[in-house]
Amino acid sequence: MGLITGSAFGANAAGTASGAYFAQEELYLDGAPTLFFQNYDAGPMYESPYWQLSGTPTYPVYEVACVSDVTFGEDLTVNDILCDNAGVKSTIQQRNFVELTFSLQSLMPLTILDKILKGLDAVEASPIEYFELGQIDNTKYWAFWCPKVYDTSVGDYIGIQLHKAQFVDPFSIDMTFGQNWKAAGLKIRAFIDTTKTPNQFCTIMRSDLSVIV
Repeated sequence: MGLITGSAFGANAAGTASGAYFAQEELYLDGAPTLFFQNYDAGPMYESPYWQLSGTPTYPVYEVACVSDVTFGEDLTVNDILCDNAGVKSTIQQRNFVELTFSLQSLMPLTILDKILKGLDAVEASPIEYFELGQIDNTKYWAFWCPKVYDTSVGDYIGIQLHKAQFVDPFSIDMTFGQNWKAAGLKIRAFIDTTKTPNQFCTIMRSDLSVIV
């Protein structure tokens, strides 16, 4: 991966840009990433950039096992700069937050589901495990690491780290006859984290020794 340089004549004859340019790879990602999350207070495993989680007895890492309908996007405030004598000259954009939405196919154990559904901490007393839904704790934040390995033979991957996020929006659990229970309408919203600059919302990174040298 890197700059490609071509002559002006050769570039024009081939129908490409002249001078130095970057070309995209013919690499196509398939399927959803794996979702891991941890209490925000634990902090990221690495800095510059901020990424990866490292579990401890105090702050364990939780894996979301089976997800579907995964999407990743953002919310912006967009305002055009309109000059009555010329038209739109520019646009001011501010990023408000980034979001990851998904459905959950596996609801066990409750020690993970309680956090996804914004409940109270689950309690285990053999053979019973339970959690309760009370008022939502709006002071609790999570960090997310969402890697997708696209070449399992060498471990090449792309990953998204959400720095300071919460589970937001109402959930619904489908209980259809003949089908597995599924929690739908799940949304992770990553807010601005002013303790991290300049990437205050998330880090998107890639590891691939075959092209990044």
